[in-house]
Amino acid sequence: MKTKLFLITISILLFSSFNNYCIAQNSEGYDYLKTRLEKTKSLTIDVINSMPEKDFKYKPTDEVRSFSALASHVVYSIEWNIELMKGAPIKWEPGDEERYSKEELIQYANVQFDHLIKFIGSAKETPELTDKIIDVLNHNSLHRGQLITYLRLKGLKPKYR
Repeated sequence: MKTKLFLITISILLFSSFNNYCIAQNSEGYDYLKTRLEKTKSLTIDVINSMPEKDFKYKPTDEVRSFSALASHVVYSIEWNIELMKGAPIKWEPGDEERYSKEELIQYANVQFDHLIKFIGSAKETPELTDKIIDVLNHNSLHRGQLITYLRLKGLKPKYR
């Protein structure tokens, strides 16, 4: 219960801060988000990279995704959300979430984050798109926190750039 309350509180704080930041901007586009998106990319890839290849399929319990499956879910959701934001949603078909090696998943993450940054950087700012961007960042943040928990359960700390 404390964990759920903590996550809800963090989400509200993140949303409020991000929303205030967006309102403070006087822009036709999302250029001001480039640094934030690049930081999110860097943090996420650093967390994925922090798990040794030999432990990439680690699962704390049978009821949850493995580290690699959770990381794959995070990256696939970026790909899926880009198409949704473009107005051309694709069917949710992540495939086998454990099919990627560590190197392949990091490469996939780089490509999808770069696509996201490019798309958002060229998009016209609208309230609907801003809401979707917030959803993507919140989703990434939530699962990145779970990945960090997996690392800590293995006695590891994420290595940030």
